[in-house]
Amino acid sequence: MAHLLRPALLLFALFQGAVVALNDTSETIWSSVVITRNGDSIPLIANEPTVLTPLGAQQLFSAGALFRNRYIAPTDVATYAEYIIDEISTYQLDNSQTFTLSLLDEYVAASAQAFIQGLYPPLINSFPSGDPIITDVSLLANGSNIAFPLGGYQYPNVYATSLLDPYSIWLAGQTNCNGFLVSGSEYFDTPEYLSVAAATQDFYQSIATSIFGGELPNTDINYHNAYYIFDYVNYGFIHNETIHDRITEDQLSQLRTLADQWEFAINGNLSASGYYKGDRIRSIAGQTLAAEILELFLNSIETGGSDSKLNLLFTTFDPMISLASLIGLPDMYAEFFGLPELGSSMVFEMFTPADVLLDAYPSVDQLQIRFLFRNGTNSTTNLDEYPIFGNSETTMAMSLNDFTTAIEGIMTATVGEWCDVCQSDSVFCAAYTNTTNSSLPSTSTPSISPASRPAVAGIIGAIIALILAGLALALAMLLFGIRFHRRPNPKRRSHLGGFKGAEKMASDPDLTVLKGGAGATVVREGQTPGHERVGSWELGEGSKGKDFGALPSAAGERRPSFEADEEMHGEPVKVDERV
Repeated sequence: MAHLLRPALLLFALFQGAVVALNDTSETIWSSVVITRNGDSIPLIANEPTVLTPLGAQQLFSAGALFRNRYIAPTDVATYAEYIIDEISTYQLDNSQTFTLSLLDEYVAASAQAFIQGLYPPLINSFPSGDPIITDVSLLANGSNIAFPLGGYQYPNVYATSLLDPYSIWLAGQTNCNGFLVSGSEYFDTPEYLSVAAATQDFYQSIATSIFGGELPNTDINYHNAYYIFDYVNYGFIHNETIHDRITEDQLSQLRTLADQWEFAINGNLSASGYYKGDRIRSIAGQTLAAEILELFLNSIETGGSDSKLNLLFTTFDPMISLASLIGLPDMYAEFFGLPELGSSMVFEMFTPADVLLDAYPSVDQLQIRFLFRNGTNSTTNLDEYPIFGNSETTMAMSLNDFTTAIEGIMTATVGEWCDVCQSDSVFCAAYTNTTNSSLPSTSTPSISPASRPAVAGIIGAIIALILAGLALALAMLLFGIRFHRRPNPKRRSHLGGFKGAEKMASDPDLTVLKGGAGATVVREGQTPGHERVGSWELGEGSKGKDFGALPSAAGERRPSFEADEEMHGEPVKVDERV
């Protein structure tokens, strides 16, 4: 089998050489940051876990294939060679060249996996010689060539960050941000909200019976829950024949328009403030995302292009709406006013123009940045270029220096600054309490040290939390003589529960539609904050602006708590207090 490998390697080398030769006379892309929304998934208010559907997986797979054609292995090399990222691996996924960051929610993390399947498909399907192996590690001593399973399936490193990880703020800066919740609750007292809610009440009630059939209380079918209702009806229009036949496309379009308006008011309003005047807190998700984009480009520069060649960030629509508003897109283009389509991608490319000929990595002064957007995953939807930060269509690209200055003007650069401006009670914020400023954070270039990467950041956050908990427990035992003991219980369960465990995810709705006409339940108390929905003032007008800690409850199995375990199977932990 070894002799079969040599022509494959030769072909691979010739192809790479051809790409380099073509790039010598065209522009060169050195790094790209692709921010992609999740694909089609179970509605947030459905009484089942919010997971990626097969349609959603196909959407993200096709999106990955499109970026493969642009950055890695174009089908028309003569036309698209200038967009191939410099020296990126053509067939075999090299995790040292790509960086993939996702939220931990199943429907977002699965979207990342489906995308990368399209970006780097199984080798047996993509390698031109039919031999799926291009490295010597697959060759055994006896000459056998062993491929990975599933036709040479490729295994990406996907960093899925939970809400307990400080790295989560770069993809979900609105989560656990109290300033965001307080500012968002103020929207419900604005003339805009009151006017739209009154004008659309009859419209919402007209679809209440035909679509929900009593499964959802009429009091919850209104503009206050615009996104939830659109999400549910849109999913039904695609997947449910009954709902498809009961709603017109005009009605669906109106639901979408109202959801656009609601979400832009919450995530895209740059005039609203939180705890600090002028902090533009409703765009906080875009502010943290902007910092991550700049960090990745700086990492590419510091490593001479060996790292951060292709950076893939997977999130929900919230940060995308916020970022679009911050970089000035809604002022020029109506499609940025509201929700991006499922599977949409925002792209920032760092490149050198065709007239810059280089034999090595360029200097900072030679690098330029451009922004592109693909709204959805339909085959007819193009990846189009747009001017940002107030530039005109005649000057689409901007220098890296100008881009850096502009990004620094909108970003929240560090975890400490985020904790301060949000007044967040996230567990990791305790480490920044004594170091953050009491005034509005200043913007500065984010750190790109190894400690800022998600794996290390997660460990640091966990260690900080454990140290603080240990100190508190030791103090209680020292001052009050508290001691704990547990009676052995042979019947304790060994399993930990469902996929999501005990954590609260973005997909967890605080309104649950119980299917089969059993009614709906609004859950508002005792929940852990999630990151996609904005707070308890969604789904339930009666609680608006009051109970900011109450957020969506997940539909689906959860890891049982230790307390529940003891209640079911034995006596609880007993406290022995002595003086």
